[in-house]
Amino acid sequence: MDTGTLIWIIVAVVIVLIVIAIIVAMTSRRARENRANQQRSKAQEIRAEAQRTQERAAAEDVAAAQAAAEAAKADADARAAQLEADRLARESEARQNQAAGLQQETEDRLRRADDLDPDVKDSRPDRGDRDGRDERTHDLRDDRRDDAAPGRHRG
Repeated sequence: MDTGTLIWIIVAVVIVLIVIAIIVAMTSRRARENRANQQRSKAQEIRAEAQRTQERAAAEDVAAAQAAAEAAKADADARAAQLEADRLARESEARQNQAAGLQQETEDRLRRADDLDPDVKDSRPDRGDRDGRDERTHDLRDDRRDDAAPGRHRG
């Protein structure tokens, strides 16, 4: 082989190697770009999922805050109801005491009226004690119509 042919073969091999290198470089570059695009796409999907998760978390926070507010309101309502119940119980007790006092006052006045009324003292044959009262006259809830004397005032 002569030198000229050898040079042409070497030049051809170098050109073929350069073309192969260019093809490999371009393919490698496209592969890297495809890989980078896939990674970008995957990163975007992960960010979108993270955003949806964050939105769900925010919604849960709002729901938790609302539940806490409702619980606090229910607790306040329960406390207010308990205070009202306590107030009504005190009022009821005071009214019962007042009613009992008025009942006693009424009984005392009726006894005094019986003590002063000569018709009541004389017409009561079954007087049990010294002041003209027996067990049946100690409570106004007893039926006084059965043992009432003429002239006695009913109220």
